[in-house]
Amino acid sequence: MNKKILWLLVSGLMALSLVVAACAPAATTPTTPTTPTTPTTPIAPAPPTTPAQEKPQQEAVKPAADMPKYGGTITYRLANDPTNFDSGTLRSGGALVGTVYQQYMGADWLRGPAGSGVTNLAAGGGSFEDSLGPQVAESWEIPEKGVYKIKIRQGVRWQPVPSEAGRLMNGRELTADDIVSGFNRLLNRDPKTPAPEAWILFGQPGVARTANITKTGPWEVTITTPSEFMTAFTWIVQGAGFMRVYPPEVIAKYGNLSNWRNAVGTGPFMLVDYVPGSQFVFQKNPVYWEKDPAGPGKGNQLPYADTLRELIIPDYSTTLAALRTGKLDLQSGVVLTDAQQLWKTASKLEYTSYLNGSYTIGMRTDKKDKPYSDVRVRRALMMATDFDAIKTNYYGGEAEIISWPANSTTLFYEPFEKLPPSTQELYKYNPEKAKQLLKEAGYPNGFKVNILIQNTSARIDEMSIIKDMWGKVGVELTLDIKEPGVYNPLVAAGTPYDEMVFRLQTSPFLMHLYSAYTRGTAILNISHVNNPPGTDPYLEELFQIEDKELFVDMPKVYDAVKKTNLYVMEQAFAIPWPLPKQYNFWWPWLKNYYGSGAGFIRYGWVDQDLKKSMGY
Repeated sequence: MNKKILWLLVSGLMALSLVVAACAPAATTPTTPTTPTTPTTPIAPAPPTTPAQEKPQQEAVKPAADMPKYGGTITYRLANDPTNFDSGTLRSGGALVGTVYQQYMGADWLRGPAGSGVTNLAAGGGSFEDSLGPQVAESWEIPEKGVYKIKIRQGVRWQPVPSEAGRLMNGRELTADDIVSGFNRLLNRDPKTPAPEAWILFGQPGVARTANITKTGPWEVTITTPSEFMTAFTWIVQGAGFMRVYPPEVIAKYGNLSNWRNAVGTGPFMLVDYVPGSQFVFQKNPVYWEKDPAGPGKGNQLPYADTLRELIIPDYSTTLAALRTGKLDLQSGVVLTDAQQLWKTASKLEYTSYLNGSYTIGMRTDKKDKPYSDVRVRRALMMATDFDAIKTNYYGGEAEIISWPANSTTLFYEPFEKLPPSTQELYKYNPEKAKQLLKEAGYPNGFKVNILIQNTSARIDEMSIIKDMWGKVGVELTLDIKEPGVYNPLVAAGTPYDEMVFRLQTSPFLMHLYSAYTRGTAILNISHVNNPPGTDPYLEELFQIEDKELFVDMPKVYDAVKKTNLYVMEQAFAIPWPLPKQYNFWWPWLKNYYGSGAGFIRYGWVDQDLKKSMGY
């Protein structure tokens, strides 16, 4: 039975990699491993508080060979202080992911530019295989559907943090019992240390109610997910945005990890200092388990850098000044206009471009008393949005209009020319047709609506453009602007807004893989489509196909997802904002980084001689 299911899984993933190769511009087809291993968790970047005076840039003096060197400090930016340090709870992903805390599996470094190069890790990956890289799970198998046997990696030790929490863990080895205890805490199964605010309880309540874990060997746990197989695999087995490995002795003593001084994990860097509003300081974990898997440093013990500094810099102009002057080693998510300035003022910076998840406007389509429960109203709002003008005038032509539910870097993308005519017309600006549809739906004079948005200049500018466009067809939009500390928990809760929300839809591939945007109260289902499940029979039928065939017949899964995408686009269940390219920048002295994002910083090393030769 084991061999059969594993072979079917491999066959499905091989088929997927072939399709990805056909869809992605520069992809080559990889060999799929028979036994998937585990991933690596991302962290946020960070910069300085006051821009230093810019130095004249000197030509880089390249060393004879880029052999990795140990030591040095990597500095990057964090935009805001975190609202939560216990990253599985309080309905948010929290801080310290990728530095202190790890999950069972994570993004696979070997599929990025340091390895096969089949995926752009800066974009978060484009296929299922991209998220199966090694972390605390050494391997896993599926003896039957919904059952996952996970082999825990031996030799993984708790960080020897110089704190009371660190002394509690005493640098001991991670065990299967630790995995069971953390799992039960986050699913609110441990009466001594419950986590009633755990993200999964709100984001995926159906999965949380039915998933279970058992220790089935000295280094093995078995997880069962009897319902919603796709969702459960991503959230529970793979780890997704919340299932981390947490220190049981610390939780037993303190009840939770909300105090940063209690942070102890198995990750590459230990948190040793935090000054609110200023910075985080991390030191390398001297007992970290992972070796460099590729390149000139293959086999070297990770991490390379001695210290990480996350500088808390809310102001973006200060951030860019810090990057230009070498006070930051890297900066992610730079938009085109800022990238153009960096190319002029800091030409020695290296960069990579990518497409990430798109911002979309979600509507409470599940509320029958709201206008957007009527497909004619939703289609009218699409036609009242001048997508071409936004792309041309706001982004200088550097954006994709077809950005949701899949962009061109993902498996399920459908270009405009291949869309059905009824869907194509939604992306053509037609205010007269929009007025006609509103009249037919019973809103000849339009209507008023509030939209929840985050208090950033970009989000306010974008929704001000929409406000102006929709005003021309009688729809009066009021911006409900919230600070990040208020906005983020509201969005994570899934259902706090009564009318509309403007939010980022991340991880486009995985979003499709488990249909989180078209079913129930999942937090990515921002328009509450098919909520409760079965409300939309067609979407529910497609979901059941996907759920049944997961790891059995993957081509059927992908076909059902593609049909789902075409249907939700035609029904205008969400209104996409054109998706611009983003840019990750870094200085040449940060080696083995490739702009892949701060979550991979344990692979990077600082060429301190090169940095000095460039005048920094």
